[in-house]
Amino acid sequence: MEFGILGPLLVRDECGEYRVPSPKQRVLLAALLLRRGQVTAPEALAHSVWDGQPPRSAAALQTCMMRLRKSLGPIGARIETRAGGYLLDVAATEFDLHRFTELRAQGLAALRAYEYEQAAALLDAALDVWRGEALLDVPSDTLHSEHADRLADERLQAVEARLSAELQLGRRSVVPELHALTAAHPERERFWAQLMTALYREGRQAEALAVYQRVRRLLGTELGVQPGPELRELHQRILRADLRPTAHRPEFTPRRRPQAHLALR
Repeated sequence: MEFGILGPLLVRDECGEYRVPSPKQRVLLAALLLRRGQVTAPEALAHSVWDGQPPRSAAALQTCMMRLRKSLGPIGARIETRAGGYLLDVAATEFDLHRFTELRAQGLAALRAYEYEQAAALLDAALDVWRGEALLDVPSDTLHSEHADRLADERLQAVEARLSAELQLGRRSVVPELHALTAAHPERERFWAQLMTALYREGRQAEALAVYQRVRRLLGTELGVQPGPELRELHQRILRADLRPTAHRPEFTPRRRPQAHLALR
């Protein structure tokens, strides 16, 4: 069995995938999955399904639950009615979010232990769990505000960590990937620092310095701030041609930035 929220909603067993056509039923299933193994009160489920404006009658949720069980065929029996609410009986290993969380944690631990090959492999496996944006086809502002942004950030943190391991290993060029990532997420200093490091190590010092000037202008224009101290230190090390790989730690530990949309200039 496999259940997924990291992309389009997924329910699959050895017979194939189960389609949940109703938007409200998809929200209800996602809400149950996000509370996997927990008894959830009907009021909490209704809040997610109707985005904070649930109907007065409890019968509406009961009808939605009945139709969801029917859509899931034999798997619908896994939605149990308990005292105080409903519980979806899904094993941790059957849920893509659990697999991602575990692999990510193992990869980060390996990175902290300087086990770069293992870290890169574990973080690659964690990222392979994703099939698209979290809760992609689940139309609930409530669930998205409570979960989607956090999960997207955890995914990007895993990308950053995997690239740190790749830079330590130096086995392939990560420059094209980092160009794409800085374009998509210009507010994340970690990606800019990794791009500068990768360019420098390929003998492209002038390009690495140009990247720093670009992000400095970008942050100043859009956020009114200067690059963080770690990024400034990296810039100085590149100016001095003093950026050597180290077996002890990844090159860059960024400070947090307030979230903002930055347009590339």
